Amino acid sequence: MNTAGEVSIRQRRAGGCTIAGLTGRLDGRSYGELRDALIQLTLDQPRALIAEIDGLEITSEPALTVFSAVRTRTNSWPGVPVLLVARDRARRAMVTASAVHRFVPLHSCVESAVGAVAEPPVRRRRGAGFPPVAASSPAARRFTQETCREWNIGHRQEDALGIATELVENAVTHAGSPLELRLELRDGHLTIAVRDEDPRPAVLRQQPGGRLSGYGLQVIAALSDTWGCAPAPGGKIVWAVLRVGPRHLAPFLVP
Repeated sequence: MNTAGEVSIRQRRAGGCTIAGLTGRLDGRSYGELRDALIQLTLDQPRALIAEIDGLEITSEPALTVFSAVRTRTNSWPGVPVLLVARDRARRAMVTASAVHRFVPLHSCVESAVGAVAEPPVRRRRGAGFPPVAASSPAARRFTQETCREWNIGHRQEDALGIATELVENAVTHAGSPLELRLELRDGHLTIAVRDEDPRPAVLRQQPGGRLSGYGLQVIAALSDTWGCAPAPGGKIVWAVLRVGPRHLAPFLVP
C-alpha cells in the first residue's frame, strides 16, 4: 500500500488489470499527489487501471477530475485505459452527473470493469540502459537505428533518431543519473521514452517576448505527433510518439 497526500492506495491485480483501492480524503491538497501516483501505476502497462472509490471522501465534484486528468495524461502513452468502480448508489450518481463520466467509464463492481476491458494491442518492446556520459548519445542512436531496422520502420528512422538523441542528451545534461531508453511499437505508433532519476518534470517554457526555451524539447515537439512527461518511482519518464503507419497496417508492423 502507498499513500498520496491524504489518500491511501491499496493495489492488487485482477485479470491483468491493476486495481487501486482508494481511501482517504480527495481535496486540493491530495489531488496532485494522487494524480501522479495513479499515473505511476500505469507505467508497467497493465490491461487497465481500475480505481475503487467507495472508500474515498470526495470533497467536491471538481475533485473528481483527477481521474479524467490521469486518463488524459496516459491516453497517448502508455495507452492504459482508466475505469472507476463504485458500489454505492449515491457515489455512482455523483460520478454519473459529473463531466468525468464522459471520459472515464463507471462500473458497479470490479468484475464488471475487468470484463469491459478490451484486449490491448500487441506491443513490441526493447530497452537499454546507459550511464550519464556524452558517449551515451551515439550509443542510443545505434540502438534506435538497429531497432528501427529490425521492426521495418526505416521510413521514420531519422525522426526516431532525432528524438532519441534529444531525450538522452537532455537526461545526461539535466538529470545526471543513469538512464533507460525504451522503444515500443504498438498499433502503428512508435514510442521513444527515456527514464531518469530526476523527478523534476520536463517543461517547454516560453520566455518573455514569446521565445521558447529548452532547445531539445523544441526538437522533440517538432518531430513527434505528441510527447509528454510522466512521474516515475524515483524520477520521471519523458516520452514521444511517432505514427509509423496507418492503423490498418498495425498487424503487419507488429508480427
